[in-house]
Amino acid sequence: MQTDLFEQHQDHSDVWRVSDLTREIKRILESGFHPLWVSGEISNLSTHPSGHRYFVLKDGSSQLKAVLFKGDASSLGFVPQEGDECIAYGQVTVYEPRGEYQIRVRHMMQDGTGSMRMQFERLKKKLLEEGLFEESRKRPLPRLARNLAIITSLSGAALQDFLSILERRSWNGSVFIFNSQVQGKDAPVSLVRAFEEALSFPGIDLIVLARGGGSIEDLWAFNDENLVRRVADSPIPTISAIGHQTDFVLTDFSADFRAETPSAAAEWISSEHVRMRELLVELGERLARIPESSIGRTMDRLGLVEGRLRNCSPESRIELQHQFLDDLESRISRKTVTFFEHNQYVVKTLGQRLEGGSLASSLKKGFAYFQDEDGKIMDKAKALAKGKRVKATFADGSRQLRVEQ
Repeated sequence: MQTDLFEQHQDHSDVWRVSDLTREIKRILESGFHPLWVSGEISNLSTHPSGHRYFVLKDGSSQLKAVLFKGDASSLGFVPQEGDECIAYGQVTVYEPRGEYQIRVRHMMQDGTGSMRMQFERLKKKLLEEGLFEESRKRPLPRLARNLAIITSLSGAALQDFLSILERRSWNGSVFIFNSQVQGKDAPVSLVRAFEEALSFPGIDLIVLARGGGSIEDLWAFNDENLVRRVADSPIPTISAIGHQTDFVLTDFSADFRAETPSAAAEWISSEHVRMRELLVELGERLARIPESSIGRTMDRLGLVEGRLRNCSPESRIELQHQFLDDLESRISRKTVTFFEHNQYVVKTLGQRLEGGSLASSLKKGFAYFQDEDGKIMDKAKALAKGKRVKATFADGSRQLRVEQ
């Protein structure tokens, strides 16, 4: 029944305070776990001004907070760094203010991988300071190497990958394989011996050190100081093609070129051959097109010359002069018509102006003029004396008048 969910039961358990519960958990942990060793990678390392170090030890699926106090840190033979693989000895405990369980580290050691990384960095720094990795020491690689020496294991996948890519890209050359161990304690000596054999082999253009990917232990032979120095001093250009893209070994720095993988080395070596082959194909196609294009260009030039000859012939010149005369005649005709039309307009305008200013025109506008008995024009009123006879001329005729006043 639904009401059963709300049925009350009497609970006689105690109610814990958070601090009491945390303290009890701490007691159980500390009494249940004696001091122990735990391995992991250092992460989130933080050094307090007091000298105490706080960090996390983690592996692929879990993490454990850790604290290394200044007094214990001073007795270590190394300085813990972010990313170090280490083995820590200490007591599992609980940090009560945050209720977090942690290990209180008393002592630490680098594990095998961490020690190898330290050796790697020390040797790298030493050789770097000697100038062994300087770019000025490196030799240019031959763009069209024909005789390759590859130093690797006959049974490794790296060799098969290398050869298959050269074959797939139709690389045309010879590959000489120098078998060597590429892993284990005897690998450095074996690699140096194979390298010397490659150097003494006649006609070698390029030497490739190759190995597939692996752990730092698997690739450790390629960090051997003797091998690294021999590669750096090689009179023949070298490629170091060790591991995967993220793997680095010291021969990568001393070789003249580092390829991310053996396959990448094969692609680089064959790339120039592929480019040259494509260039030859293109040149062949261009050469094949030369006769057709040459004839076309010749015909174009002949057409141009023919046109120029036509322009320079007497007939062409006469035709040009006829065109010039026709144009000149048209221009003269247009000029003549324009001249007469303009002068006709001017004459007409002058005639209108003369007519507008004539005596007859003035009379038609209502004006009149007076003449004395001698026929002289009278242009002043004082000439009109009383009793004097004058002749008045209007638009429609004239009349004899006598001045009365």
